[in-house]
Amino acid sequence: MAGPEDYGERDRPHIFVDAFRESAQYGYPSRAQQRKPLREDYAAHADALLDQLTRALGDQPAPTADTRLQMGGLKPGRIVEVSTAPPPEGSRTKAVKVPAALEFPGQDIVLLRTERRDDRTESALLFVPDEARTFLRGRIAEYGHDPGNARRPNVERFEPVETIARAPARSLFVGAVDLAAPDIVWWELWVQGGAGRAELLVVLARGANLDVHADRLLFPDTTVVFVHAAAAALEAFAERLPGAISEIRRATGTIEPFLDRGTGGLAQHDWVAEIAARIVPPSDDVPVVCALDTGVAAGHPLIEPGLKGAWAYDAAWGADDHAPHGGHGTAITGLIMYGDLEAHMNGAAPVELTHGAESMKLLPPQGFPATKPPSYGVVTQGSVALVEAERPNVLRGFCLATSATDFLSSSPSSWSGALDQIAAGSMPGDALEGTPAADGPKRLILVATGNVSGGMMVDVMPSQSLEDPSQSWNALTVGGFTRKEQAPAPPPTLEPVVPANHRSPFSRGSQALPDDLTPIKPEVLFEAGNMVSDNTGFCGWHEAVSLLAPGSDVETEPLVPFWATSAAAGVAGNFIGRLQAALPDRWPETHRALTVDSAAWPQPIRRLLVGRGAHWKAGSKAQKQQILREIGYGVPEIERAILSARNDITLIAEAEIQPYALGADGRSAVFNEMHFYDLPWPKTALERLENEIVTMKVTLSYFIEPNLTGKAATRPDTYRSFGLRFAMKKRTETDAKFRSRISSTQEKDGTEAEGETSCWLLGPKAIQAGSLHCDLWRGRAIELAGHDAIAIYPVSGWWKSHFGQRRFTDTGRYALVISLSAPGHAVDLHTEVANLVEVKEVEAVVA
Repeated sequence: MAGPEDYGERDRPHIFVDAFRESAQYGYPSRAQQRKPLREDYAAHADALLDQLTRALGDQPAPTADTRLQMGGLKPGRIVEVSTAPPPEGSRTKAVKVPAALEFPGQDIVLLRTERRDDRTESALLFVPDEARTFLRGRIAEYGHDPGNARRPNVERFEPVETIARAPARSLFVGAVDLAAPDIVWWELWVQGGAGRAELLVVLARGANLDVHADRLLFPDTTVVFVHAAAAALEAFAERLPGAISEIRRATGTIEPFLDRGTGGLAQHDWVAEIAARIVPPSDDVPVVCALDTGVAAGHPLIEPGLKGAWAYDAAWGADDHAPHGGHGTAITGLIMYGDLEAHMNGAAPVELTHGAESMKLLPPQGFPATKPPSYGVVTQGSVALVEAERPNVLRGFCLATSATDFLSSSPSSWSGALDQIAAGSMPGDALEGTPAADGPKRLILVATGNVSGGMMVDVMPSQSLEDPSQSWNALTVGGFTRKEQAPAPPPTLEPVVPANHRSPFSRGSQALPDDLTPIKPEVLFEAGNMVSDNTGFCGWHEAVSLLAPGSDVETEPLVPFWATSAAAGVAGNFIGRLQAALPDRWPETHRALTVDSAAWPQPIRRLLVGRGAHWKAGSKAQKQQILREIGYGVPEIERAILSARNDITLIAEAEIQPYALGADGRSAVFNEMHFYDLPWPKTALERLENEIVTMKVTLSYFIEPNLTGKAATRPDTYRSFGLRFAMKKRTETDAKFRSRISSTQEKDGTEAEGETSCWLLGPKAIQAGSLHCDLWRGRAIELAGHDAIAIYPVSGWWKSHFGQRRFTDTGRYALVISLSAPGHAVDLHTEVANLVEVKEVEAVVA
């Protein structure tokens, strides 16, 4: 007798909905805004600002007493610090922002850097040329005059400003810096303007006897220059060149990976030989994942079958794994090939490798001088370029499992910005001049969150912030969970720190970072192992709750325990390799979206978000975002990423879009294009399910080109080249009303949608930063039947606002993934949607 049909079997291809896309003109929808005055006496406020500005700028030096350096294209001036007023008591605003309109480009009055403070105010360094002092004073004075019935001039510029103060050169230094320290160390100078201005600064720096390295990191409005100097010498130089440098950072120090593992390995040569005999090597043309790490033991019996190449950033280093205690890069390379070896130890089936691995050594071995400058942005970009030169035209991903604590992850760094350039295909040499951004080589990068070290449990368990460069917008940031809870044997007094299917104690998150300025990180979790604790509450790593990986010492210790987010990143590399091998024709943006779409929270974590019935757990959407900033969107499932089921379908669209265009005045850019999808929707099947609970997940993935200005810390729209958002049609909305709600260019039909209770986990207000946006809808099937259209529309980016870059007609691209899931129900969503797609394709052929 035949058993019941399995509607959840993953045996159906994903469905592509590009044919349902319609391009339309986008206009920002106007919304009525009621302004509440922030100042009781505007004349008094203007007088106070004028007095503060006069004292902050000081007297102009006489020409014979002026010690400032002259640099072509830079007017002599002074830097002042502008601070905003705190928000009113009880206000829910994230912060009172420094107005972008404080800049007057025609007068060369520019904001060098902005910063968010703990009291929800912001500060900024404002460069004021000497010759623009009178102009700026005049604007403040106009603001203070009574306008009568007219609108007060410059109110958006000066009303939020509370103080203006002198800003000495030490204000340019980021983080705690001992300016009196005599040490000669490497520094990053973020130079305003293009590469030409940076080279003029370099000439002046060398004239001041500063040691400047030849390497640069090039971003659209900022060039990062590396200087080897004492802090005081650098301060003195910056004091004589106000306006050229937006900020000064200590160049990243050591990023030696997490290797303090103690002693004791799992050297079992017979296990290695047994698995090696079952390996089915991959073909020559398979996708690969390249480990950017400490090298690899290429001759290891488990590494050799799938290794497609091994190199070093400096050939003199050699490509072998130089890390102590059994290596680091070898283990990651092995995890990329196989995942956790423990599963293969317990099986007897052939081990078929669907993809290959590569190794690029980033760090110099012992005995070699440290890389100069110590910029891991430069080294990482150079390593990627070398790999692609050695084996061009290969579908590959990159895996980076090292991190640094030198720079806070609350804003972009030169390293995270370099990763964003790698992914977007905007590294120097990636594309010819005039090539559209959409045609640049896109790359999928995996990066670990960084690790929590062992210690007392009360210090280990609270969520701790990401380490640089895992705040990268374009990289897929990997955190850790664990299924490992086996207590060590024989049992002393050691216990696993967390139960199975919880966040790994090693993993970091973004809970402490400002949620309106930083992306939700990590996006996904993979196995990272557990910690164990003793009866005093001290916890740390133990091999009993670690992963199993190949070790670099093939002769004495071919297998080693491996753990933390380095291990999670390696397992993520295995996932991406398998996904790219299964869907090689899809874009890297799509592979990233499918990874996130396929993720699900293990049950203990799921209970933090999912309530009873159709509802999410009680609590605000802001509280739910805080949870996601620790555990992401869950643990990806490879079968779900590759195939659909009848009751669990995935819709995919890949498209190019031109978000901006030249405005009618010929001197500014405007919004240009949006996309509507009238989706092939399984309405009949959903209506048949009536009040059963179903879920929808929407993931929008694209790669931005970063602009590493000092304002990027508090202005996501100045960091991204372009931004996109999605909006679903409401269930009671007509198509015309939906379009008019999204764009001012669409005609209204007068039919208003009824108020709806939001079934979204986060809602549209949660999306502020990042280049991957994901949200989940959970509710009754009959209600989901009406959400049958989606819009993709642009938001501001520097392609639009930085008109002088002449990038406003560039095209970007995106991947859209929508999944509908009715788990446990005997309903065929897939066939209904596939039939609608087939009809559309026939209509297109006939037309």
